[in-house]
Amino acid sequence: MPSLVDEAGYFYNFEHMPKFLAQARLDQLEIEFRAQIAVVLAARLKPTHLDWHSLRIGGRPDIFDIMLRVAKEYGLALRVAGRSLIENLQSQGLPTNDYDFLDSYLLDPVNKSARYAQMLHELPAGLTEWAVHPGLDNTELLAREPDGNHVRQTDFDFWTSQQAKDIVKEEGIILLDYRSLQVIWRGN
Repeated sequence: MPSLVDEAGYFYNFEHMPKFLAQARLDQLEIEFRAQIAVVLAARLKPTHLDWHSLRIGGRPDIFDIMLRVAKEYGLALRVAGRSLIENLQSQGLPTNDYDFLDSYLLDPVNKSARYAQMLHELPAGLTEWAVHPGLDNTELLAREPDGNHVRQTDFDFWTSQQAKDIVKEEGIILLDYRSLQVIWRGN
């Protein structure tokens, strides 16, 4: 799909997303979305949702519309960010997060555990999505993320800690994944 790749034939990275969004053809995007889903299904995996994570579709409602149509067709929940997209799905009776999601890369690793604990205690009622990135600061991870900012290790440390488990239990927080949402999406 020529409108989706750079001069070397690779998908665009985050820094070049504006260029990508300016030239991406909707028909090619839909073909690519369907091709990626087909690969996952051919591998006998059971996807639960579509994720815009690496696409960053901000400001392109036409791309959102394609993703929504494909998600409904395949019975997959759609991950969204931003008030307008959240309200769009909720107005159609589709379950999604009630608040914009949290990306753990935006939290300072130095005081992340204390911040997580505070946020769990202050978590509002409703569906909240936190994108956390647990991992171990081993040679493989440090080769991938050489700056060594320890985002993944601090996520791993907190979310496997007794403190996290205790707060989740104390606050009555119900942890779930997209399988729970997918059940309702399949019914629509």
